[in-house]
Amino acid sequence: MYRTHNCGELNIKYINKKVILSGWVQNIRKFSKYYFIDLRDFYGITQLFINKKYILFKINNEFIIKVKGIVNERIKKNLLLSTGEIEVKVKKITLINKSKILPFNIENNPKVSKKIRLKYRYLDIRREEIKNNFIIKSTIINKIRFFFLKNNFIELETPLLVKSTPEGAREFIIPSRNYKGLFYSLPQSPQIFKQLLMIGGIDKYFQIVKCFRDEDLRKDRQPEFLQLDIEMSFINKSKYIFNIIEKLIKYLIKKFYNQNIINFKIIKYNKAIKYYNTDKPDLTNKIYKIKINKNIINKKYNNYNILSFILPNFLNIKNVKIKDIINIIKIKNKKIFIFDNNNLFKNNNLFKNNNIIKNIIEKKFFSEYDILIILLHKNNNINCNKFFNKINKLLFNSKYKKNILIPIWIIDYPLFKYDINNKKYYSFHHPFTSPKKINKLSYKSLSKAYDLIINGIEIGSGSIRINNKKLQEKIFYLLNFNINDINHNFEFFLNALEYGTPPHGGIGIGIDRLILLLLNKQDIKDIIPFPKNYYNKDIMLNSPSKINEEILFKLGLKI
Repeated sequence: MYRTHNCGELNIKYINKKVILSGWVQNIRKFSKYYFIDLRDFYGITQLFINKKYILFKINNEFIIKVKGIVNERIKKNLLLSTGEIEVKVKKITLINKSKILPFNIENNPKVSKKIRLKYRYLDIRREEIKNNFIIKSTIINKIRFFFLKNNFIELETPLLVKSTPEGAREFIIPSRNYKGLFYSLPQSPQIFKQLLMIGGIDKYFQIVKCFRDEDLRKDRQPEFLQLDIEMSFINKSKYIFNIIEKLIKYLIKKFYNQNIINFKIIKYNKAIKYYNTDKPDLTNKIYKIKINKNIINKKYNNYNILSFILPNFLNIKNVKIKDIINIIKIKNKKIFIFDNNNLFKNNNLFKNNNIIKNIIEKKFFSEYDILIILLHKNNNINCNKFFNKINKLLFNSKYKKNILIPIWIIDYPLFKYDINNKKYYSFHHPFTSPKKINKLSYKSLSKAYDLIINGIEIGSGSIRINNKKLQEKIFYLLNFNINDINHNFEFFLNALEYGTPPHGGIGIGIDRLILLLLNKQDIKDIIPFPKNYYNKDIMLNSPSKINEEILFKLGLKI
């Protein structure tokens, strides 16, 4: 027997009980006649009191040992530990396994690079911070599963070896051994399969599934990720999806973030772009654009473009000055004008008269702590998002950003987007998204797509789907799919649509991103057991890697 109890459960009730514990040596404190050792396992830490005579071998940190002893009350208690009132007086100690000297200490915030932590990820997982992330993640996933089962959804699995299809992100391709020269693809989402389930008569489905996208990585993106996928039959409006998802999100935020969400704001796509310069606005920052017409600007600035926005409550922020904002906006051929309530006319050569700025301030409910920034620039290709995000980051670090979560829905997305470089139209979401007005279908049509955004992060994306073959074919033709491409990629799906397809819709929720917010973390790698680095590489496995030529030959990839 390796243990009668774990290292996190003993307390004052176990005084004088004989116990057996096993775990890793977390810390050793040596004295002349005895040792104190902190023994750690998955569940916690227990202090051991060992007479030197019982130690018959050298002990180092991260050695695995088994001890037998009696539970005693500690003289100096540590109330930060669940076991802090007791210690185990050891009568026998056995070495289970040794450990090499570690590349970093098993502690929170180790003084080592992320590269080293990823290389030795199995050691990084021993840290309490990472371990607790996984425990909470497991709890959240189980709560999600119970929530949907309770709401009469059934859980089904869809294939991971699927057919490669156009549109969307880049796919991971898998060669077939039995059919040389042919390939599977790993799914970007279960999109077509969950629609086929609705055609098959399944009323409400959910799945917690791995999805794969060959994209460049960021702090909130990995090539393989966990997604909550749901689909519902006999709905033709987004409100039915909103209702079920809002109940789930409100419950999770209350349970794991201790915040009550009253309602979800709904913002149309064009309004989000107009006021926040993004379709993923972070309403905790509340930076918003305002429109200033050129005809109120002095003629000497006629050859400049105008970008203007308000930073609410900016003058109340500690340790952040206006020059910090100016340093962020690094654009050639620019002029920056900044106004606040006390210096409305400091830069009075910008406008034709002083009353203009006064009217702007009053109309926009400009408070005494707000500032208005007007940027005049000559760069037609300016990326406003870049310095908007930099400003947000600066304000976040300055504690300007409230420690709250604000979920919003973005609706009325365009059905199509135009790629100037390729001179081609693409689906804004995916080609199975229903247009808002079926009878007036064009490249300017809006869609019944919707995204769930929390604090500037896209948590979910969904839509009401097309359930009519003729309409689906029209979408394919508007995307310039030729008949051969349609038959090759979607013939099975178009056939399925002819067999009584109910109106239906759904959404995919990024579980890793959602948990990232619920745990108030910044890097998605901290909640994924074995993540890739920013270059899409597994440093621990040294993957991707070369494959034996014999295997390549069997797969038909080498002659």
